[in-house]
Amino acid sequence: MNRPLRILFVDDEPMVLDGLRRALRSMRTQWIMEFATSGAEALARLEKSPFDVLVSDMRMPGMNGVELLRAVMQRWPEVVRLILSGQADEQQILQCVGLAHQYLAKPCDPESLRSAIHRATLAGHSLNNPRLRQLLGRLDHLPSVPRLYEELLQKLEDPETTLEELAAVVARDPAMTAQILKLVNSAFFGLPHTVADIQEAVGFLGLNTLKTLVLALHAFHQYESRNLGWFPYETLWRHSLEVGARARQWAREMHASTDVAEQAAVAGLLHDVGQLVLAVNLGEEYAQIWREARQQTLPLDEAEQAALGTTHAEVGGYLLGLWGLPEPVVEAIAHHHQPGNPASPEFSALTAVHLAETLRPPNATFPEEHPRGPDVGYLQRLGLPDRPTLEQHLANFSLCP
Repeated sequence: MNRPLRILFVDDEPMVLDGLRRALRSMRTQWIMEFATSGAEALARLEKSPFDVLVSDMRMPGMNGVELLRAVMQRWPEVVRLILSGQADEQQILQCVGLAHQYLAKPCDPESLRSAIHRATLAGHSLNNPRLRQLLGRLDHLPSVPRLYEELLQKLEDPETTLEELAAVVARDPAMTAQILKLVNSAFFGLPHTVADIQEAVGFLGLNTLKTLVLALHAFHQYESRNLGWFPYETLWRHSLEVGARARQWAREMHASTDVAEQAAVAGLLHDVGQLVLAVNLGEEYAQIWREARQQTLPLDEAEQAALGTTHAEVGGYLLGLWGLPEPVVEAIAHHHQPGNPASPEFSALTAVHLAETLRPPNATFPEEHPRGPDVGYLQRLGLPDRPTLEQHLANFSLCP
């Protein structure tokens, strides 16, 4: 950003606000911070001047956090909305789904708070698309960060946490356990033997992949019960698995590091989650965009850009950036259709996902979308082989069916 970030903190306890002032004192050169003791005062400050981020307590007299966030979402949809609270019950947390971009539990150490705000704003500003933030601000059904993910993050902050303890956290969610075991045993990972135990699965996946798989499975399956007769949910999921598998294989073919290969796999798995978010929230409006793309044989992202001023790729990248996924994963999701000028002239997760999405085998799923070919200029800047050579690589490795 060219200007300091403007952040409004809201809490009815003055001592809490004083603590935040002291804890975040080192950020005064980068942030302009204001503090309000009620929802009404917060709205008055928003009326007077714009803010980038709102950080609010949940339980407050007069106007609680849910009511405040709802008002901000309706009137200033571009503001990033965070909840920082230690008193909310389960019902209040559920009410925040779709209103808060992120939920932080008290006590929250200063570094975690700084990191959450940084991630939340980096996602939007790196994409530099005001219409994207406005669109996301008015969506009612944003995918929520799963409680299991938050528990895993807390466990991972303790260097003495064991593999058995992480497996026990996952095992407390039987549905997620079943989904992880199903995916681990699928062609997506291509293991030579069946994994029947969640602890073995956790050990195989590794911590970073485990966290992002929890997000991916939750993001898809929380929408599974929605009545979207026109939207090919199962086809999108199979397509996402294919792209994730191909992206990992492209990274291996190009001798990228293990970290890049796993980032590519996760980004490929999540690369089209923005389509699901738009379908659930925009309904018939998005169905019409789909129909026009097919009728005019346009790439879907071009039809989205014309109608919405943004794309499913940017929507997915922005939301997952808010959740704190690694920057290479967010970059790969947000720019997988149009990678443009790379941040660094090296093969990355973005490159792998772009190749996996644009160089598809004949039996690839998701024929509804009309993909363009790979960005030749981008690949040339990275010093990659020409397309016939790449397609020969494609023919030489087996893919997720």
